Amino acid sequence: MRIDGTAGVEPGFSHGDGTVRDPGARMSSTTRYLSGAAYVDEKFADDVIRELVADSHRAVAPAVGYDVTTVIRHCFRAQRLWLAQNAVITAILLVGLAFFTSATVTVLAVCVAAAVFTSEHPEPGRRPSWKAVATGLAALLLIGCVLGPLLGLVQALGDPFAGGGSFDGSFGEGGTGGTGTDLTGTVLVFLLKVALVAGAAYATVVWSRQRMIGIITADLGRGGPRAAPPANRREVEQRLRVIDEAQHGNILLHSGYEPFVGAGRRANAWSIATELRPEQDDEHPGDRVDGGSRPRPLTGRVPIDPVELVTHLRRRLAALRSRDLPPQERIGGLQLRDLVVSSGARWHDYPLIDERAKLPYTFAPAEAINAIIRFPQTGARHFLRATVGAAEMAAVTDDGRAVMPAEHQSVVGSTYVHVAVEGGLLYVELVTAVLGPIEQRYLDIDVYDRGTDALTTAAGEALRRVFRTTALAPLRLIRSAVRAVTLVNAIHRADREAAEDAVYDFGARVDVRQLGSRDGFANYLQRLDAEKYTRLIDRRATEAIYEFLTDKGVDTSDFAAKVNFRQYNNTTIGGSAYGPVATGTGASATMSAAAAALTGGRKKGNGS
Repeated sequence: MRIDGTAGVEPGFSHGDGTVRDPGARMSSTTRYLSGAAYVDEKFADDVIRELVADSHRAVAPAVGYDVTTVIRHCFRAQRLWLAQNAVITAILLVGLAFFTSATVTVLAVCVAAAVFTSEHPEPGRRPSWKAVATGLAALLLIGCVLGPLLGLVQALGDPFAGGGSFDGSFGEGGTGGTGTDLTGTVLVFLLKVALVAGAAYATVVWSRQRMIGIITADLGRGGPRAAPPANRREVEQRLRVIDEAQHGNILLHSGYEPFVGAGRRANAWSIATELRPEQDDEHPGDRVDGGSRPRPLTGRVPIDPVELVTHLRRRLAALRSRDLPPQERIGGLQLRDLVVSSGARWHDYPLIDERAKLPYTFAPAEAINAIIRFPQTGARHFLRATVGAAEMAAVTDDGRAVMPAEHQSVVGSTYVHVAVEGGLLYVELVTAVLGPIEQRYLDIDVYDRGTDALTTAAGEALRRVFRTTALAPLRLIRSAVRAVTLVNAIHRADREAAEDAVYDFGARVDVRQLGSRDGFANYLQRLDAEKYTRLIDRRATEAIYEFLTDKGVDTSDFAAKVNFRQYNNTTIGGSAYGPVATGTGASATMSAAAAALTGGRKKGNGS
């Protein structure tokens, strides 16, 4: 390999850590909910396949607490079911337009109007202009189809003996003038045709929902094995094998600006730069320049190995889940992982890209990680990632009786710690991010227990879905069919571009868990949980660094002064003001606007 014209040897980057994992292991709650989301939301299934499979040379963000390949396999099966549903409804509409034109147009107009007003994610306070246009068009169609026969009926009822009057059936099914009885019969026939078309569409949605609910109850039950269906395509199976290894890796190549793919929105960040002066500088005037108050800038520097500091930091953070603690005091959901982060837009022969396969490497051995920590000037940066997803733990009494059951708490907080020794100073950087809970409609798959009557449940859901599903079925069919047919071509196109382009973006753009998350917290308690674990990790990390510097004989007064004000003033003041504060030369603290957006409020507090 060559980097900037100098020859080097790859330090063992690979596509996996060699661990053999049990494919039949028990399914986590997060895996269940994300897999079930594919049968609840067609767009979710399409987005997952497009982002992770179609562009087959993109990196995969390391997964925390769920299995990516299981989710993708369920997305493929759900996509086939959605395709079948849309195909049948589209066929019903085409047959209806051929034989029952006016009735089918009326059904479509009603469904389009209902779909506009029952949008899944309406923007508060206003409706996009395209929806207003669609509403107007639907209303015109409805008026045009229904007004004619209604006026004819009113006229006939008003003068039932008036013969010879003509009624131009703009419906397309014919219809000549006639008596009031004839017109009444015409309207009844028209309504019967409407009911026939609408009923066929509704029956299709019921059938589709019943099949999907059956899969959820049979294959995605609590604590069951990962019953993942095959993808039935060689190219897709090959990509899934790559993803299966990549999700357990410790290398993350990102696309675009945001490096922490899959972590959610950045909520807070602070950094500190501190001198590594010996502790005795403060006590021995002989160690000062001319015996004065100015310390010698470099001659008294304490040598610090950042790898040793990261090891100590990892050990102290791991103590938060130590078995030495009582079970109820352990942070059972804590996961620690070394992470090498780099931009994914790379040229050929870049060390983190497998030149032969044109795929990002996913695993860096300890030797490579230590080198990246000690030499922080490269394009790859090391972070120690501490991730906390509240563990599912029941509250029990002293005699073991459950008071509150274990529940899935789906907010995930991540803390990224980066340390570097440069210019005779220690630089510490800490970034926190919060990933919101899984969308409620995906969590609601728990209502489909094995005792549920799938047909009754499907019939109820179909009533809520039939209007939107019928209106969008033709468009969704075209979109899904094109994507299904061109998926293999997209994979081959990515193969060609990755091999031929001088610079190719191998970076991950999104994470499956992120696609299934809501924008904000479901309730205020979830925000408090995220804040609690963020503070625990922050406090333990800064204490661990302080302990390490003290043990090495470093004067920690500068570090302590910069940390204390930031850590103990990032609190609620007067019941309203909240935000990070930093003080001291070389200290900074920020709170992004995204954190305020996540909580649904305004950014408060200040940072310097």
